[in-house]
Amino acid sequence: MSLWSLISGSSTQSTTSYTSATYSAAIAKLEGDSSGATTPATTGSSTDDDGVSISPNAQAAAAEADDNATDFTDLANTVRSSLDTLYAAEKAAGKPQTANFSQLSGRALSAVVLNQGNQFTPAEQRAAKTALDQQTKNDFASAISGGMSMSSLSSYSQSLVTQYDAMSPEERQARGWTQQFRDNAAKVVTEGSLSLFDQVDSSDSSSSAFGF
Repeated sequence: MSLWSLISGSSTQSTTSYTSATYSAAIAKLEGDSSGATTPATTGSSTDDDGVSISPNAQAAAAEADDNATDFTDLANTVRSSLDTLYAAEKAAGKPQTANFSQLSGRALSAVVLNQGNQFTPAEQRAAKTALDQQTKNDFASAISGGMSMSSLSSYSQSLVTQYDAMSPEERQARGWTQQFRDNAAKVVTEGSLSLFDQVDSSDSSSSAFGF
């Protein structure tokens, strides 16, 4: 999938992460896409060189793992370069210079939000933070799609613990996920305590970090 379709907003795959592994190939294909013709969005599984079908969820998981293994500064530089390439192509095509941040992985979004190298605009930071929070909302909505229950909340809380433990310190900071947040999620799993979800209705910083 090209860079154009990933971050120009033409892709319909909200679960596909925009990863560092796809940047170089996407940029190489961008010159052909800059005429204004967008690459058709892929709606099913992709196929690798060996003919093996890869599901969108598997691609997203691999994307997250790849970005997590990338140096944070290098990842930020790659995102900046890719956005600049996209903006230049859009400007040349007479189109608004916009990017679909919902396609970036959590770590890539965190690089934009934290802006450690002072290379992202305030608008880009806001868009990245919105996309990061939306990921949490989408995960929660999916977890309770079968109905709100202690079982569904426990399962979701376990996924939060797993995500927290796998995240880099930078992504935890960008999301606002603290050790207390992780401990509260663990309590839902082990004790049936709903202290984590009590935060949703509170006005403290943890509530904001939860993304609601």
